[in-house]
Amino acid sequence: MELQVPGFVDKSINEEAFPGGPLVLGDSGPAVLNTKNALNAISVNFPSIPKISPITPTFDESMEIAVKQFQHIFNLPVTGIIDKITWYEIRKVFSAVKKLAQTTADNSLAAEILPNLENSNEALEVSPKVQLVQYFLNVFSAYHSSIPAVDINGMLNTKTINSITEFQKTFNIPVTGEIDSETWNNMYYSMQGILNTLPPTAISLPALLYPGETYSEGSEGSEVYIMQQYLEFISNAIPDIPSIDPTGTFDSNTTESVIAFQTMYGITPTGIIEQQTWNKIVDVYRQLRFSDNRSASQLTDTVLEQTE
Repeated sequence: MELQVPGFVDKSINEEAFPGGPLVLGDSGPAVLNTKNALNAISVNFPSIPKISPITPTFDESMEIAVKQFQHIFNLPVTGIIDKITWYEIRKVFSAVKKLAQTTADNSLAAEILPNLENSNEALEVSPKVQLVQYFLNVFSAYHSSIPAVDINGMLNTKTINSITEFQKTFNIPVTGEIDSETWNNMYYSMQGILNTLPPTAISLPALLYPGETYSEGSEGSEVYIMQQYLEFISNAIPDIPSIDPTGTFDSNTTESVIAFQTMYGITPTGIIEQQTWNKIVDVYRQLRFSDNRSASQLTDTVLEQTE
């Protein structure tokens, strides 16, 4: 899934050097034009940043409003002026959002890709936890060029071990190449810190395999957090499913959201995430997130009433 803006060239935005002085209302030139295109691309995934129109080389009022909102979202001084810090933050965010959208959009269930790996020399044992680690690594790869992206296939293969090693080096923790407790905790909490700054539309979750446990009110951990992210995106498309705040703790709001989801999809409404509920949440999320051809009503087992 790419962010596509007519006339927009990635290289010019990602590599263009700061022009030497701040860009302010009334300025004109290629730097202004490229920055307008960058902000409009970012606004696809951050809808609170208004689209800039018209796309001209002049720093106009619509651009100033967009810059202020960008600065507000990313905790910069809200001046409407593109100083050096804002300039490079715009380019960093554009690059990261684009990578995040690309890293998982084409991933499928590990069970579906295993037949293609029969001739591989790698061990074919698939672990849901490894799959989750691979997703974390791909999130980090969008922000740290030292950490390579990997296939989300659930297999602890050579590429995944190398990426874990680079993560450990980058985050200054003991380099073991293993998913030890220190590495896991650093991954989980750092990943939360990144995803919590992004709206649901900017996050592309993979199809994670059921880990073999049930989750209910009081449960905590990475699996709960990811389930909450799935449900939060679904709730944006299907308002009858209550919105929740992804925290990693299965609270009463999560129970309410799970019950609403189960009721809608013909699953016994227990408020507990077991295998059937897990798989259905993943399936509905993937179809809503990546399908251009299905509406929310087509993904339910019941008929959603239409309003006039």
